[in-house]
Amino acid sequence: MKKVLSVIIALFIISGISSGKGLKPYSFILKDENGRTVKLEDLKGNVVILTFWSTTCHTCREELPKLSKLAKEYQGKSVKFFGIVIDTKDISYIKDIKERWKFDITVLIGDSVVISKYRIIGTPITYILKKDLTIGKIIYGDYPVRKYRKIINKLLKEN
Repeated sequence: MKKVLSVIIALFIISGISSGKGLKPYSFILKDENGRTVKLEDLKGNVVILTFWSTTCHTCREELPKLSKLAKEYQGKSVKFFGIVIDTKDISYIKDIKERWKFDITVLIGDSVVISKYRIIGTPITYILKKDLTIGKIIYGDYPVRKYRKIINKLLKEN
């Protein structure tokens, strides 16, 4: 009985931590693959999709092209997509990966502080931020495009 109770408590704690809804994430300042500075605070007023990925992640190879197509659908709307790479700072390698994996969302170069603050323990992990830059949803792993659309459309309607 003690074991079962311990497992239930652990799952409850983990689920509470993982949802993160309504919390304000760490406000980063990162460089993109072209050397431009991106500040999270400057994105206020947009729904922001932050996908943390690595160059050795097989699921990321499928997820990033899907998000790239989705970004094209929302072009001109208040939605910004970023891929935050966590395992390399080599710009030519990042550009090569983007070409081979066929995606073109802006890549930000992650650092140890961002990785720690966003609790990145595997990839892909996607944070969907509301227009006020609070967390709307955290997604672990692969996620269907139709569900992304549903979340984004809902958040676009919010003030």
